[in-house]
Amino acid sequence: MQAQDVTVPSAFPLQGTLTLPHSGGEKFPAVLFLHGSGPIDRNSDAKGLPINAFKQFAEQFARIGFASLRYDKRGVGKSGGSFVETGMYDLIDDAVAAVKFLKQQPQIDPERIYLLGHSEGAILAPQVLEREPVTGLILLSGVAESLKATVDRQNEMVITELDKLTGFKGFLIRLLGVANKVRKDSVKTYHKLTSSTTDTIRIKGIKVNAKWFREHYAYDVSTSLANVTCPTLVITGSKDIQVLPAHAEAIAALVQGPAEWHVIQGLTHMLRKTDVEPTMLGLKKDYAQAVRQPIDQELVSLVNNWLQAQHA
Repeated sequence: MQAQDVTVPSAFPLQGTLTLPHSGGEKFPAVLFLHGSGPIDRNSDAKGLPINAFKQFAEQFARIGFASLRYDKRGVGKSGGSFVETGMYDLIDDAVAAVKFLKQQPQIDPERIYLLGHSEGAILAPQVLEREPVTGLILLSGVAESLKATVDRQNEMVITELDKLTGFKGFLIRLLGVANKVRKDSVKTYHKLTSSTTDTIRIKGIKVNAKWFREHYAYDVSTSLANVTCPTLVITGSKDIQVLPAHAEAIAALVQGPAEWHVIQGLTHMLRKTDVEPTMLGLKKDYAQAVRQPIDQELVSLVNNWLQAQHA
């Protein structure tokens, strides 16, 4: 396996890692990784949450003869630009630039390039495909709805969990009307974001990427999924509470090309399995524990087998 630092030319230079199975003269099929939401680097790590999924996948892919490219998101790590001013379509522009970069590499077969998107990356992948054709899509922890619908459902889950708290903490939550305040704040924040016209705004003193939210709230990935004609692999975990596991089948039904879908029992949004029942209120603690383990081997095997089957 050979890994080398590269610079992807886009609106701002994107620093990344191109991983090759070996240094031979052949042209390799390749996978481009598309990040989840937030300030994520090339390894899919965020501050305080080293998910490290993309680095692990890259090493696994190299073992089966696939190259890969992963890069620091705009404004993150060593990449240029400002993350907080980056919109959804800016992220798509960067991904398109990365596909074009991959196709130009002498070690890469431009006719055998795949996109692997996790979470938000699974939302962006169909739009990247529309602008720059690739051979296939791998969509992990994706949705078949708008971000607004996903956020609304997550907020209602938080409210439900707050209402179910018992003991003194539950008494205090109900006395202070916290659940109702969460709902009102969510509506207020939505209207403030969607009525904004600048790249960023401040909400309770915190600078927020308003452009990113506006563009996501106006977009529904299901419309783009219906335009996908290439082979697609869709995988979600049964314990992924940030998305609906049932959407794995829904995504596969929406795409027009050959599609395969799986719901892995016990898998969470962190691409690891858990024995506990995750909650929205406990996600930070659950995720911090989960990422201490490597990504799930059943997941890796499904993706590896699918990639190899495309070139059987």
